[in-house]
Amino acid sequence: MKGHSVSEFAKNLVAVLPQVMRGVLRRQNDALTTGKVTPQQFLVLDIIYTEGQQKMSRLAGTLAISLPAMTGLIERLHKMGLIKRMYEENDRRVIRIALAPKGVEVVKSFRAQREKIIAEIFGELSEKDREEYLKILFKIKEIIKKQEEK
Repeated sequence: MKGHSVSEFAKNLVAVLPQVMRGVLRRQNDALTTGKVTPQQFLVLDIIYTEGQQKMSRLAGTLAISLPAMTGLIERLHKMGLIKRMYEENDRRVIRIALAPKGVEVVKSFRAQREKIIAEIFGELSEKDREEYLKILFKIKEIIKKQEEK
């Protein structure tokens, strides 16, 4: 792969990344379906778990879905007892979404399953390769963060 241009690298990444993601997601989806939570629902739970309480509008923006679609998604999570709605004192139209204790349990359980899946996959790589991969991912995360701040 030495000597490849950035555009050749991008072309290769565009080809291989979806295959890798599908392989990981298939395993994760198997774990999710046992808990009756869809991947999109889990993504909402995981965002709230990681970043704390969220406004409905911010969640919809983060997931790039409409506010009505987000409302339906939140309603289903609420009926499952995974989230709780909290209304702003000054403006009851503003709704913050937080995890209910059952939602925290679901996220922790699924993250443990995800860690197991990742360990199985990355266990096939050398420690050096794993460290390099992680180092590059952290660099990419910082690049994305800087670009989003512009």
